[in-house]
Amino acid sequence: MVQRRVNRWVGVFLLVVGVGGLALTFPPSLLLGVQMALLAVAGALVFASGVTDRVRWSILAGLGNVALGLSLVVSGVTTLGDQPGTGDLAYGALVAVGGLTLAVIGVGYVVEHDAFDTEP
Repeated sequence: MVQRRVNRWVGVFLLVVGVGGLALTFPPSLLLGVQMALLAVAGALVFASGVTDRVRWSILAGLGNVALGLSLVVSGVTTLGDQPGTGDLAYGALVAVGGLTLAVIGVGYVVEHDAFDTEP
């Protein structure tokens, strides 16, 4: 299945970006550390969804989407400084909405995992 092959590469990319971000900013601030850790977890889960048959791939991909969505929400929160301007608030709100949307899609993958084709 093409989806699973794509998940392998997307997972590797997310994992490299998450671990690389942690390594380059070590020791990171609290929010950046949480964001990079969530990104690395998302990458590991999405990669695992492409290579394992022990757990349904859609469950792992869904959990990866939830972690990726939450990392976007944290990213939106990090843009808000001590006195955020209107642009900062708008950007933070839009990124948070996008992240929450991705997390809801991931929950859909997990809840409706029987509806997905599980052929390798």
